[in-house]
Amino acid sequence: MEEFKDNGGDENDAEGIKVEEEKNETGETKLSDWEKKYVYKTYDKIAPHFSSTRYKAWPKIEAFLKELPQHSIVADIGCGNGKYLGVNPDLIMIGSDRSANLVEICKERDGNFEVFPADGLKLPFRNGAVEW
Repeated sequence: MEEFKDNGGDENDAEGIKVEEEKNETGETKLSDWEKKYVYKTYDKIAPHFSSTRYKAWPKIEAFLKELPQHSIVADIGCGNGKYLGVNPDLIMIGSDRSANLVEICKERDGNFEVFPADGLKLPFRNGAVEW
């Protein structure tokens, strides 16, 4: 068990919370209430600000996407605000993010983006359905 030092923070502060890693019947780590409260809810809460600081594509990622063969199927897992989804219009881009608010920001950026909320560890794709 990992213990965080209490710094006198308020109820929205992760400090002072004891985190126990739980396992399911197959030995996989279960999503903890701590993670739901302090990670997922935080990203939903800060989505507009987070998005405003992620507006420029990283040059190497942009170059990679522009070099892929035409009509390649690409999944951007953890796509955030979707800044990479429109980089190469010759690709079939699918975006997903755990934050429903970031997914909504993607849709507002471009109504044609294929994007949906999903846990990056439990994606709804068949094996081999996505090339990149």
